[in-house]
Amino acid sequence: MQTRRIVLNSLYNIRDLGGIPTKDGRATKFGVFVRSEAPYRTSRSDIEFLLNYGVKSTMDLRSGSEIDERPSSLSTLVPYYTKSLFRESVSVSNDVPKTRRKPKFKKKEKEYGIDWEEEYINLLENGAGWVREVLNVVANAPGCLLYHCTTGKDRTGLMTLLILSIAGVSREDIAADYCISQIYLEPVYDSLPPMNYDFYVTPADAMLGVIDYLENTYGGVVEYIRKTGVSEETIEKIRTKLVE
Repeated sequence: MQTRRIVLNSLYNIRDLGGIPTKDGRATKFGVFVRSEAPYRTSRSDIEFLLNYGVKSTMDLRSGSEIDERPSSLSTLVPYYTKSLFRESVSVSNDVPKTRRKPKFKKKEKEYGIDWEEEYINLLENGAGWVREVLNVVANAPGCLLYHCTTGKDRTGLMTLLILSIAGVSREDIAADYCISQIYLEPVYDSLPPMNYDFYVTPADAMLGVIDYLENTYGGVVEYIRKTGVSEETIEKIRTKLVE
């Protein structure tokens, strides 16, 4: 039986984007997109599994220094695309009013030291070029694409938001997929340098707040994507690839 979670011995926060219901009554396909943390020092058996699983391309969302420090084990085995979010500094639009709608949920005051909702919004507002580049790869990469950042929760989470929104997945299921990372990553955090606990969390209200913001500001996530300059052809290619 095919499952979303991929159980390996050297990668923990790894799962397929298949099997998620869409708002029009269909579902996303398995074996098209896989999200994970960085495949650094990945075991031979795990690499063989991924290649047999159908992974034929990979996209690394990390900065150059991160890649140098923890190089991808897949970079020489399949087509390897590097698309760092942190080098992008051109905003989506200077003429869109940034008015915020009150969220439907009640956000706890100062629950976390890092306001992930604001962090993600800022990354997207200043990441138009990055969105165009990564979605072009998503639309055209051969075979199953495995994409990742360092821990597979933030940059990878934003990319997943874009992909699943194009597929027509509900905000609740997008947020649910994002939340899982906090649990799956516990073994990974043990191997990383000590950091503030706030860095580790993936609270639902952060992703829901981003979706609400894009709905209020642009009319939805897909409308935001269009505003960045992504073509209708690219959007339709991704939808066709992922949705049954």
